[in-house]
Amino acid sequence: MRRRAAVALAAVAVTLLSACGGGLSTKSAVQPGLEVGSVQENEIRVEANPIRPGASPEEVVEGFIRAAAASDDQYQVARSYLTPDAAGSWRPDTSVVVFGNESVLDTKASGAGQVVAKATATARVDGTGRYEELPTTSTVEADFRVVQRSGEWRISSLPQNFGTWLSNSDFLRLYDPFRIYFLSASQRRLVPDVRWLPLGTGLATRLARSLLAGAPDYLRGAVRSDVPPGTRLAVDAVTIDSGTATIDLTATRLAADPAQRQNLGAQFLATVSQAPGVDRVALQLEGADLRVPGFDGALDSLAALGLGTPADPEIKPLLRIGTTLVPVSPDQVGDPVARPSPPPTAALPALQPGWAYPAVSRSGGEVAAVGGDRAQLARWRGKTQVQLLTFGSNLTRPTYDNQDMLWLAGRDDDEARVWVIDTTTDPADAAKAAPHVVTAAWLAQRRVVSLRLSPDGQRVAVVSTDASGKVPRLDVAGVVRGADHVPTSLATPLTLAPTLTLMRDLVWVDDATVVVLGRRNPGQVLRPWTVPLGGQITAGPEISGAQTITTINGERGLVVTTDARQVLLRAGSRWQRVGEGTDLLVAAR
Repeated sequence: MRRRAAVALAAVAVTLLSACGGGLSTKSAVQPGLEVGSVQENEIRVEANPIRPGASPEEVVEGFIRAAAASDDQYQVARSYLTPDAAGSWRPDTSVVVFGNESVLDTKASGAGQVVAKATATARVDGTGRYEELPTTSTVEADFRVVQRSGEWRISSLPQNFGTWLSNSDFLRLYDPFRIYFLSASQRRLVPDVRWLPLGTGLATRLARSLLAGAPDYLRGAVRSDVPPGTRLAVDAVTIDSGTATIDLTATRLAADPAQRQNLGAQFLATVSQAPGVDRVALQLEGADLRVPGFDGALDSLAALGLGTPADPEIKPLLRIGTTLVPVSPDQVGDPVARPSPPPTAALPALQPGWAYPAVSRSGGEVAAVGGDRAQLARWRGKTQVQLLTFGSNLTRPTYDNQDMLWLAGRDDDEARVWVIDTTTDPADAAKAAPHVVTAAWLAQRRVVSLRLSPDGQRVAVVSTDASGKVPRLDVAGVVRGADHVPTSLATPLTLAPTLTLMRDLVWVDDATVVVLGRRNPGQVLRPWTVPLGGQITAGPEISGAQTITTINGERGLVVTTDARQVLLRAGSRWQRVGEGTDLLVAAR
């Protein structure tokens, strides 16, 4: 969630541009502060001008659209542009269309009592809070019906499911991204989904409702919720008192198992505590306190619930120098002088020049690489090669997940394939150590360029193209695993970053963000693009000839290899060469 700076100019007046202005931009000012003891969720207050007497139908429609940008939870001024029936049926939270700040809103009469509004949109948010970036130059259009009431024009009918249209600056002022937490289907850890929700009164309630609505399609089978199906808020609001959010649930089949009760509590605590002023969560069941094992009252610690943030692997990255793999501390990757020489007894394989795209497992005990012809896969434990496989073609860079499954993709029988190898089994057991196909019907007629597993191991990000190598696409899908935790299929994907016209590689930098090597326009140099699971993508510094990307420390620690066989470490807005290395292997990346 964005951190908003406190506003010092508390007495400056604020108004929107008048309804007959030419664009979607607004002029803002600041309202007086809140009452003592209240929670300040949106410091900058914006008010809308009331409807002007004698306004034309076009001005009424434009004024209505602009008035929705006011910081008023009830949209009273916006509703004044509507007839009573239309005001009663309008649901502002149905959807949001987002425009670039330079976009011009065009309203024109399209017939007797009809006005059409048009604009260029950059994104759309649906009624669940799902943010969808739109392709470049996407346009939206809405038809309104207007009638005269007492000599003044009012909107009598809105398009079906019309919510609000907001400029980008207004959207970022009124909405924030929040994480809705579910449970991994194969491990006891939290997995987030990202939703954009309006700030202001009722945020804690909206967060609780989002959790109760269940997991989205792209996570089906990969996550679960220990909130029983059909559970609803018994009181249609989450109350907040002295930092405690009280969530009263309907009576349902709540599990008696202590771990499931703790899981349910952790989901609500992690989700609802994102609301300003919420430090603790108290659960009730139709007015009666709902006890969670280990707590006498309100919940205030995910760690005490057994669902704290898992520690990152402590395995040092491996820098490939010639045929040697050198363990280096993350803070020494960019400092060849401080970097120690590899110990002579290091139990690491020698990677001959023919092996490319090496990867290291989460435990650091195994290394894998593909052959130069991208048709072979080799695995090493210590210095010993334990498996050599020939299968498929156009194999991608391999990657390990947090459960020691080795993933890679390629082509077989002229179809895209995703494979996993269970590296916890004996590599000498040909059946158990063989590559298993992970079903992903949505990859039909596609070519996989790169894939990476999220830190929780329950989602995979895939870059693919069409059969001709064009039309790139970034998809994120939940990983459905069998009883033995071996992946069996990928859920229906969530597609991201449609404005990128080339994508070469990607890496997860946290549990809700990937970074993609790519570009928006054909003439541009490649650069890393930060792609959240919901929200605007942002560009990093250019890097000519970039081939692969990984990270040693989130977004700040990005590392790129180039076609000149160099390893470059991000240093602010520039790239720093990492000595003589040609690859950097980071555990489970």
